Amino acid sequence: MNKTPQKIVKARPLLKRGTIGIVAPSGRVDSEQLQKGVIWLEQRGLKVVLGKHLEKEYRYFAGLARERAEDFEQMFHNREVDAIVCARGGVGSARIIPFLNHKLLAQSPKIFVGSSDITTLLLYLTESFGWVTFHGPMVATMFGNTPSSRLEAGFFQILSGEAPHLQFEGVEVLRPGYAEGILTGGCLTLICTSIGMPYEMTTHNKILFIEDINEAPFRIDRMLSYLKSLGKFEDVKGVVFGQMPQCQPETLREVILDILGEYRFPILFGFPSGHGDGTATLAFGLPVQLDTRTIGLKMMEAAVQP
Repeated sequence: MNKTPQKIVKARPLLKRGTIGIVAPSGRVDSEQLQKGVIWLEQRGLKVVLGKHLEKEYRYFAGLARERAEDFEQMFHNREVDAIVCARGGVGSARIIPFLNHKLLAQSPKIFVGSSDITTLLLYLTESFGWVTFHGPMVATMFGNTPSSRLEAGFFQILSGEAPHLQFEGVEVLRPGYAEGILTGGCLTLICTSIGMPYEMTTHNKILFIEDINEAPFRIDRMLSYLKSLGKFEDVKGVVFGQMPQCQPETLREVILDILGEYRFPILFGFPSGHGDGTATLAFGLPVQLDTRTIGLKMMEAAVQP
């Protein structure tokens, strides 16, 4: 699916004493973890606004799809909210999209942060509107579980307007090289389920970030092979894999090189964003440099407005 490149749309920065809105577009939220995460944010001088339906339960979802969509939209239209951070991932974010007012939402760009199942909404906002979105930590599952000082620093740096060079120990070079491209991606399972949708991930001149959790190597093989069969790696500039916890990484490296062996782009493995320790907050929709000599990603511009 080819799309006309959109103008990059950046939101206002999150400044000290700013306001964060918390929503749960996917799975049910653990109230204790949520409260710990809220306290963690408030201790750092931020105000917190909770979604009206945030702690509701319907099966394995955080309320009905219409209720989750209402919270999501209202946070974007609430002028007091500077940034929106998801409580957790889980399942179900795709189900809220039919209930959203596409035209109205497009007029209200804001910082939006999440990962895992939230990949669907990151792709939806970036592919539909050209917004910069953020693949990063979530309130209940990360801020509610004693986040590291480096996670904290990276989160606030990128949302306040710095353009850091992201380097971490434990990241491996599977294929050396240098590349520049627009960063996109997310959870591999959700990337695959975006295929055929209006917000399907486009990969021309992109650097892909791919991560997942608790998937056997044969399932990763199947999903990567599926993307390959659709030509998703043909015009890619580079690929960065996450830590891939519980995915048998000792076998996974061979699977990745087997499937992507015919291409020449650089490949990193073990980058910490999303599942795993989730240290890095990444800006999707912005140009980055991938350099295997420094084993890192360097943002080429700030992710928010000046």
